[in-house]
Amino acid sequence: MQTARTTIELDKELLKKAKQKALEEEKTLKQLFGDFVREGLEKTPQKAKKARPKFRFKAYDMGTIKLPLTREQIYEDI
Repeated sequence: MQTARTTIELDKELLKKAKQKALEEEKTLKQLFGDFVREGLEKTPQKAKKARPKFRFKAYDMGTIKLPLTREQIYEDI
């Protein structure tokens, strides 16, 4: 497994607690943070597709179409 270096900023109290937990679990900070990130990514649910709202359209009878229509006839009704 390839690794990469990164820098993170933590408040001093959080870092102190992380070091204590690493000692309790007999792990390095690298292992502890790697486990936390891995677990967090596994627990993160995938984005669910949002259900689209159902639209209801009313249909109206518009009568019969008289074809062929000329451009002038179309613009007369507008």
